[in-house]
Amino acid sequence: MTSTAVQWRRVTVVDGADRREILVSTQSPLSDSLRNEGIDVVERSVVVIASDGSRIDVSQVSTVAEGALLTVVEPRAPGRSKPLPRRRVATGPYDFTAAMWVVAGSATLIVALVAALSPTPGDEGAAVLRYTASIVFAALSLVSVFATSRTTAGFTSIALFVPAMLGFSAGFLAVPPELAASVHLALFAGLATAALAQAGVHVRATGTIASGATSLVTVTVAVLAALFAAVLVLGFDASVAAALAAGAAPVALRVLPSVCLDIPEGQLLEYGEFMRNRWTVRGAIPEGSHPVTAVDMRPTMTRARVQFRAGTVFFSLIPPLVLPLLLVAPGTGVVSDVATVVLVSTIILSFMLSPRRANTPLLRWAPRVGAALVALEFTVIAGIADPGVLGLVLAGSVLVVALVVAATMVPIARGTRSLGISRTADIFENLATAFSFPAAFVAATMIDILRGAVS
Repeated sequence: MTSTAVQWRRVTVVDGADRREILVSTQSPLSDSLRNEGIDVVERSVVVIASDGSRIDVSQVSTVAEGALLTVVEPRAPGRSKPLPRRRVATGPYDFTAAMWVVAGSATLIVALVAALSPTPGDEGAAVLRYTASIVFAALSLVSVFATSRTTAGFTSIALFVPAMLGFSAGFLAVPPELAASVHLALFAGLATAALAQAGVHVRATGTIASGATSLVTVTVAVLAALFAAVLVLGFDASVAAALAAGAAPVALRVLPSVCLDIPEGQLLEYGEFMRNRWTVRGAIPEGSHPVTAVDMRPTMTRARVQFRAGTVFFSLIPPLVLPLLLVAPGTGVVSDVATVVLVSTIILSFMLSPRRANTPLLRWAPRVGAALVALEFTVIAGIADPGVLGLVLAGSVLVVALVVAATMVPIARGTRSLGISRTADIFENLATAFSFPAAFVAATMIDILRGAVS
């Protein structure tokens, strides 16, 4: 009489916190093999799930593969009948974010209206109104600094923009229009006041997840204030600082990811293994590395993520805010005019192509919105200066968009993915980012300035 050999397969079974390796027979139901190992799946009314997510019928003969992972799931586990309560994040004692948004929007509107008006020199009524508004905005900026959340977990993006916007409004309105280069001086005063307000926010955010974002915004606003101050002291027009700031935005957006994540050097390099010669043994050996877990890295990654998002939005807003100063400035020559067009083109191209690697809607659309605003400003200002140029720009833009849509409509509809097109886009993005600051250097007439300085 011939006997058939029983075949066994080794599988891994996860039952709650219990994880074990068992032998499963291929000639009997799976429930019998599990019961022999002390796992009763019939009386407990549980479900066995395979590694691919499919449900396994334990009453049938086992057909699992060698080394498979089986998970025992209990649908009616105690404590899961009610939905989990939402965790409430505690906020600071002053939480009126909606009112702060309204005040910030009103401040921006008033600054735009006051800047658009040109009051008559010596008008005492306009001067009193201007100084009163400046004092009110300064007080509101101070209140908004202390109104930010003081908890280590809670954070709102309003703290990154509202105090700075109110401070800029206060400084901008404090400069009388009768002074020489009043607009340039008002811009410097506004940026300096915004940097002070943002520095106060950064001090209050020390030790929280917002500390990296507040430090980035504070340093950037301070650098912009220093740039406008240097250009003002040297006697140049504000368009010079505007061109340099707009040209540096794509470069800053490119290097931002490497700036946000700060890892201690000792975690990447064992100094003790290399500090062996006579010049290094006398120095203090830095703290060595240690095993890193997800819990250890969670605060660092959260802080870097918040800083990266804030920096992306901030750097995307710089070109639309400062480029009008360059576009409305009187032309100094054909070279600078061509360089201005190249600068606008490189900013639009870099901002449109760089978000292709982003993984969140904010990171994808913030640069693209900035590029759209730059294109809109350039079109409107060029149309006001010369209506013929406006028609030419609009016709060319419509033609380019139509050709692009016609060329990509069918492949996109078919779900085609082209590595060659992606590499071509990378090349154009890298070229646009690399040429943005040189184009800004030429558009700011820095070549003529350097030539006059050394002649």
